[in-house]
Amino acid sequence: MARANSSLVTEFVLLGLTDRPELQPILFVLFLVIYLITVGGNLGMLILIRIDSRLHTPMYFFLAGLSFLDLCYSTNVTPNMLVNFLSEKKTISYAACLVQCYFFIAMVITEYYMLAVMAYDRYVAICNPLLYSSKMSKGVCIRLIVAPYVYGFLSGLMETMWTYRLTFCDSNVINHFYCADPPLIRLSCSDTFIKETSIKGNLTSVSEFILLGLTNRKELQLPLFLLFLAIFMVTVVGNLGMIVLIQVNSRLHTPMYFFLSHLSFVDLTFSSNVTPKMLEIFLSEKTTISYSACLLQCYLFIALVHVEMYILAVMAYDRYMAIHNPLLYGSKMSKSVCTCLIMVPYVYGALTGFMETMWTYKLVFCGPNQVNHFYCADPPLIKLACSDTYNKETSMFVVAGCNLSFSLLIILISYFYIFPAILRIRSTEGRHKAFSTCGSHLTAVFIFYATLFFMYLRPPSKESVEQGKMVAVFYTTVIPMLNPMIYSLRNKDVKEALAKELLKSKIFS
Repeated sequence: MARANSSLVTEFVLLGLTDRPELQPILFVLFLVIYLITVGGNLGMLILIRIDSRLHTPMYFFLAGLSFLDLCYSTNVTPNMLVNFLSEKKTISYAACLVQCYFFIAMVITEYYMLAVMAYDRYVAICNPLLYSSKMSKGVCIRLIVAPYVYGFLSGLMETMWTYRLTFCDSNVINHFYCADPPLIRLSCSDTFIKETSIKGNLTSVSEFILLGLTNRKELQLPLFLLFLAIFMVTVVGNLGMIVLIQVNSRLHTPMYFFLSHLSFVDLTFSSNVTPKMLEIFLSEKTTISYSACLLQCYLFIALVHVEMYILAVMAYDRYMAIHNPLLYGSKMSKSVCTCLIMVPYVYGALTGFMETMWTYKLVFCGPNQVNHFYCADPPLIKLACSDTYNKETSMFVVAGCNLSFSLLIILISYFYIFPAILRIRSTEGRHKAFSTCGSHLTAVFIFYATLFFMYLRPPSKESVEQGKMVAVFYTTVIPMLNPMIYSLRNKDVKEALAKELLKSKIFS
């Protein structure tokens, strides 16, 4: 996507700490010594905690995380500062400046939440010493340290995006030794209000939206409520049942079903993000949703769509490995590999959803607040905005087009190798089983991608919003219901596992 501002500046000049030439070598030596001590101290702490088993406790685990952060934090700023002490050319490119801004903000926020986590660790150790080991287990510690990183780096991304919006016309001299927000704000020739007050990032006067729903015909509200309530209940039972079945039945503890359980989880969350509000609209006179709840719904929707499309791509790769390289399947698709493969869609989906929601957050809504949809979707929101929507529309088309095409390409390439491999299988039963598992996956892929291509690769207009509303019903409510059915009705292993668990429960009851 094109840059979101009209800056003429391609690089900045960093003035550094002082303009007195006689002090430059002295300051260089001083800060070089400080940096070497920082690197030696923090790197030494990391290695010591790693190699000494007595330090393998939660407190030192968090301390290692803090040392790593301090090392990265210093490395983000100090090397460039040292170069500037000895160099006549004290410039930094526009892109490098934004990267430095991003890491600075991200690591500052991460560090102060890391310190809060360390305080909590000391509280549990001192106030609840008998429960310390169970309360601060390895899993809990990992979650406690991941949370500051995720929040810090997302916050850094948001703040850097507001800096990215600023326009720099002429002056490019930064009165600092690194790219910091305050001097950049002073240099900007565009309005800096949004950046300075980034708690509320736009001038929107709308505090809530009215969701018009599927129809305004009163006589259809109750039948539609009952229909979608039934669909939602089947969706919840089907996907939750699939997750539980895969968890309890040891025969299904394979990579394919591991990915399938995550697909079920995403479908369940996806449907739960939209359907309850839609059901409420059918029976309620007040069909409003707050501005913040609308943005949250937007975020979860976009994030989960991207997670699902890449999980389907991962599942295609899994089938390729199972059918094309069956002898290497166990080693190539180990537990750690599967965990990494499933983490990538979640992380990428969350980041993409955040980025796209920030573009929506940037839109200004002045008066009209009637969303012609049953949930907060991008196309009808774009139609309501009274500010320029070019960046949002471009971002929507580029991100949707690229991700749909790239994930579909992974699937098509996988099946390009899968089908010849299936035809080479000698046994009829083996070919039938391979076609059965691939057929289930391809059915889910076709339904999911066909609806998304129809929905997102068209410019928002009155007609496209109306048509998109009908298509959205399909992929927000029907697809999450169909996926468990597709994978259970066409899959012998799932049917046998379900029969076994039902029989077992019947015997014990």
